[in-house]
Amino acid sequence: MILKTKIIAADSSRQALGAEQPNKLNSLLRPRSQVLSSNPEVPSFYGLGCLRYPEDINTSIERQQLEASLTPNDHPDKPSQLSHLGWTLLTRFRRLGNLGDINDAVTQYQAAINLTPDGHPDKREMLSDLGHILQARFECLGDIDDIDNSIAKHQEAVDLTPDIHPDKPGMLGNIGSSLLARFDRLGNRDDIDNAIERHQAAVDLTPHDHPRKLAMLTNLGHSLRTRFEHLGNLRDLDNTIAHYQAAVDLISNDNPHKPGLLTNLGKALLIRFQSLGNLDDIDGSIAQHQMSVDLTPDADARKPGLLDNLGNSLLIRFQRLGNLDDMDNAIVQHQAAVDLTPDDHIDKARSLSNLGSSLHARFQRLGNLDDIDDAILRLQEAVDLSPDCHPDKCMRLANFGSILLARFDRFGNRDDIDNAILQHQAAVNLAPDGHPHMREMLNNLGNSFSARFGRLGNLDDIDNAIIPRQAAVDLTPDGHPHKPRVLSNLGSSFFIRFGRLGNLDDVDNAITKYQAAVDLTPDGHPDKPALSRNLGTSLVARFQRLGNIGDIDNATEQLQAAVKLTPEGHPDMPSLLSSFGNSLEIRFKRLKNMGDIGNAIVQHQAAVKLTPDDHPERPARLNSLGIALLARFQQFGNLNDVNDAIERHQVAVKLTPGDHPDKSSRLSNLGHALCVRFNRLGNRDDIDNSILNHQEAVDLTPDGHPQKPGRLANFGIPLFCRFQRFGHPKDAESCVAQFSAAALSPVASPPDCLMAAKKWVHAALITNHTSLLAACECVVGTIPLVAWLGLSIKDRHQHLVQIGETVRAVAAIAISLGQCNKALEWLEQGRSIVWTQILQLRTPVDQLRDIEPDLADRLLHISQLLDEGTQDVNPQSEHRRSPEEEARQYRALAREHNEVVAKIRSLPNFHDFLRPPTIHKLFGAAKDGPVVVINVSDAQCDALALVYGVDEAIHIPLPNLTSERVTELQVELKSILKSNGTRLRAVRDEEAEGDGGEGCKWILAELWDNLVKPVLDSLAFSSDPEILPRMWWCVTGPLAFLPIHAAGVYDTEDSDEKIQDYAIVSYVPTISALLEQPDAPEHSPFRHLSAIEPSSGAFYIPNTEKEMEYIRRRL
Repeated sequence: MILKTKIIAADSSRQALGAEQPNKLNSLLRPRSQVLSSNPEVPSFYGLGCLRYPEDINTSIERQQLEASLTPNDHPDKPSQLSHLGWTLLTRFRRLGNLGDINDAVTQYQAAINLTPDGHPDKREMLSDLGHILQARFECLGDIDDIDNSIAKHQEAVDLTPDIHPDKPGMLGNIGSSLLARFDRLGNRDDIDNAIERHQAAVDLTPHDHPRKLAMLTNLGHSLRTRFEHLGNLRDLDNTIAHYQAAVDLISNDNPHKPGLLTNLGKALLIRFQSLGNLDDIDGSIAQHQMSVDLTPDADARKPGLLDNLGNSLLIRFQRLGNLDDMDNAIVQHQAAVDLTPDDHIDKARSLSNLGSSLHARFQRLGNLDDIDDAILRLQEAVDLSPDCHPDKCMRLANFGSILLARFDRFGNRDDIDNAILQHQAAVNLAPDGHPHMREMLNNLGNSFSARFGRLGNLDDIDNAIIPRQAAVDLTPDGHPHKPRVLSNLGSSFFIRFGRLGNLDDVDNAITKYQAAVDLTPDGHPDKPALSRNLGTSLVARFQRLGNIGDIDNATEQLQAAVKLTPEGHPDMPSLLSSFGNSLEIRFKRLKNMGDIGNAIVQHQAAVKLTPDDHPERPARLNSLGIALLARFQQFGNLNDVNDAIERHQVAVKLTPGDHPDKSSRLSNLGHALCVRFNRLGNRDDIDNSILNHQEAVDLTPDGHPQKPGRLANFGIPLFCRFQRFGHPKDAESCVAQFSAAALSPVASPPDCLMAAKKWVHAALITNHTSLLAACECVVGTIPLVAWLGLSIKDRHQHLVQIGETVRAVAAIAISLGQCNKALEWLEQGRSIVWTQILQLRTPVDQLRDIEPDLADRLLHISQLLDEGTQDVNPQSEHRRSPEEEARQYRALAREHNEVVAKIRSLPNFHDFLRPPTIHKLFGAAKDGPVVVINVSDAQCDALALVYGVDEAIHIPLPNLTSERVTELQVELKSILKSNGTRLRAVRDEEAEGDGGEGCKWILAELWDNLVKPVLDSLAFSSDPEILPRMWWCVTGPLAFLPIHAAGVYDTEDSDEKIQDYAIVSYVPTISALLEQPDAPEHSPFRHLSAIEPSSGAFYIPNTEKEMEYIRRRL
């Protein structure tokens, strides 16, 4: 969580002026403000709490009012009396905050100016004083007219002052300060540039040895710092430090202005440290502030502010390096500042806010409940002491909200998060448009909404988190040092919403924001580990959804880097270790790299060890450790691992409140571990408790939640296990219900849907459930969604590795149930999915163009872009997008393609547009001869034949053929070919040893006896007909690698028959491929082209010359 607080720059030229010196007001420096990450407030010396008064201020005002009332308007002293009275009223306003005083001050000064002729030497000073007062009222009330009038008065004063006049630099500085104030409010770039121009002119006009030189240098530094805050140009910050350093060097340590100048320099060094992370800067900042404190006696009214400055820098160094001495010293400084500030002083709130922030930091490190409670009391008191018109009120509200949020994060009290949102919303509402710290306040508001969503799951909260975080990004210019942080925060909101709704756009947006944040942050920056962790976590989530190996490898790399960049003892280390462990465990499940699972457990154990027992994240870290231990048990079978896993899950569940959003997932994980142990040891209590935990997990997960399908599927597993062991009919019915509900859920991701559907098939098959065919239908219907067009071809093939076996299995079930046509449809849909998708992108749309030309053109355009995306069109292009950008655009195009196709299917007569052909269309493929589809599954092997004119597929059982035997034949054939050099293209035939032909004969004979001959007999094919008929083979699985076209019994005494004696045989990848062949024109001449030419450097292909000669003779 990013805590943003306001820091007011010390006014190094402010003098301890009494009410008798109003004409010196124009020499005072305007205070500047700056927001720093995780910093409490530093002091303002602009308030009159810094002044020493010779008499009671109320008595002074009464005396001056009486003097002015007794003096006629034409008396030469009347303007001076009125201006003195106005200054004293301003003094009391700054001390007590009564708006009537500042309004009266404006009135008195305006009256004094009206009574003063233009040529009078005091006129310009009165105009300048009035400009200051109007600016002060603007900062309190925010009325734009006041700051416009302030600039106008200062401009009049400048115009009345000759260039050679010694007051000219001061007048230029005053108008520069007012322009700066208007820039803070309205953000007009011209104002900040003009302010810097005026301050630079003031510096140039002031001699080096002039006593005001340091004031002019400081003013210029303030304006440059402000431009850096808004635009992020580091050159401005470097120039700020240079001007502050020059001011410090102008005076000796015994000069009363020296502490203020040292403070300015210390704060600027702190800002640069937070931008670049250079430790010399934070050390330098502390040294400047320490010197400032040492030079100032306790009785000096400035001392509390200087102590606060020192405490702030010590706190920042602690947050970077983790040295507890720095944190304790920071608290000491802030407590001293509170103790030295009177209760009725306007700066008391500032010191209380600083002390609260330092106590909060110690709580985050040590977990002492007294610290966070004390911090909240201090911040509450600071807010209560700050009037709404105080310029720091909004930032104190933001600080208060951030500390309430921290206590909620630790203890989960609903009142804390609700109150945090109220404080952050109040801060945003109170801050005027253009407030220089609006970005931080918006970000804090988004943090609070995001945290409440994480606890309560209300979608309105995460939407409300995205809105202010997007606004914060928009307010931060490119190149600003805070840009990475606001980008990362926005990415977090997208990522959280993805976790709830599962929308791929959200995770893509999250990764894009996180990647940009990481790329903008140098390795030495203190924020780099957290930014890398965010990126890695989001890549893990996308890998779990899409299965891209590149995502999990990149995630692991980012998370490992985050751990390495984090110093030991850093409070974020447990979280980083846990995230790194999660990525290793997930990669292990996919790639089975043994080193990953051992390393994952080491990371999780370290994370748990570093997490206090009462820390709110301890259950999550125990849960992650339990998952990794269970994964290792399932790989190696060590009972200690599963026992330890269950123990960790039980503690995690116990420590998680009942209304916590992660309660259901932890219950589900515990239930899964118990089920795994039951399968190993058979303890009835384990399976019963597993079911109870899964039931509770399902009950706690609302309908429509993206994790609900997974919970349902997990619940079905122990029910099925208990049915298999004890045979309870209710368990059978219930497990099928859970699997089917998960598979059919509209919020299930395609991989989860397929997994649940496969479990549904298995359970329905074992329990002889009536939903078996529907379960098979669900499996086949899910396959195109898993191999989604939006994935790269490589990723689609990766997803399809195991799908072929699944399709063959459900087809075998359909055949066993007498649903041969259904089996044929499923086999067709499950084959050559990627190739079919590519062909669909090239489908002609002539009929569609006749009725919807715009829709047809849109489809063709999207299809062309997608088709180009399947090829590496120009890999050497200098303007190629990154793989992440290309993948994201490809997914967006795929979603648009689906939307367009859905729209086309809603048109009359286009319902089946780009759908797989129906069984009736498939039978048309057999018009030139039978098409035989061979299905090889573990359960059985069958042939399905399509014969023209027959509307049912002919089932031909193949009882002597098994999946295992087909695999053995494939392996044996490969071995024979390799041993004879046939598969080694660099070896010519004459160089190969052995007789591959003889070795293959028994394989061809077995294929003939157990596959080809039964099919030919069933189709009534005879040998040596007058005209050989055509037939097509469409084979599946390992059978695709065997030479069915050459099957037969060769050179034996008993018989010599082969498939070539019965038919002209061809292969076809899909039945649809035969439908897609256009009819040749009746009288078109036959044309044939064959070209076989070896490429330079390529392997030799044996027998190519003989093949070409054979073709030539045949033609």
